[in-house]
Amino acid sequence: MPLHTELWFPSVVWSGIVHWPNNDGIKSFAYETMEKDAGRHISNCGGWQSKDILANESIHIDSFVTSLNKEIAECVTQTGLPQLAIQNIWINVNPKGAYNKLHDHAGSVLSGVYYVDAEEGQGNFNIERSDNAQYFLPENPDKLTYFTATATSYKAKTGALYVFPSWLKHSVGANQIDKDRISISFNYGVK
Repeated sequence: MPLHTELWFPSVVWSGIVHWPNNDGIKSFAYETMEKDAGRHISNCGGWQSKDILANESIHIDSFVTSLNKEIAECVTQTGLPQLAIQNIWINVNPKGAYNKLHDHAGSVLSGVYYVDAEEGQGNFNIERSDNAQYFLPENPDKLTYFTATATSYKAKTGALYVFPSWLKHSVGANQIDKDRISISFNYGVK
């Protein structure tokens, strides 16, 4: 009789292409805000990162959050988490050469990124294991699986939404083309 398989402490990533955001409106808001505000530098290297965007600051961001709340509610239901609320949301504009260094989002439960304007060659969204498995797993496993992988990446693509546990270490590769990569990042925490 085979052993029963149980998955403890899985690293869940939700991904998909969504069509509900008004990308043109968000993009305009990003550039307008960039002209008025120097922004901040937390994980962004060579690009611009807005300060937290507040409710009623942009109808396009408010609409985005309303739809995003429904997606997050589904993630919460699947995982058995308590109800979560948005903690903060901001915009990233990364020109050629800009990237986001490896980091996590301490103080929240779920985090994510949505690509307002992005395409192949603008840097993938990367996730790395943080359980030290790389010191225990064979260097060249027979088969790369969810169990044996120590990192993965997702393409930067307009409309792509990625949601993940806030403790997962992640980064975004350098933009390799002469067009800004524009994304929205966000955190959700316990109400």
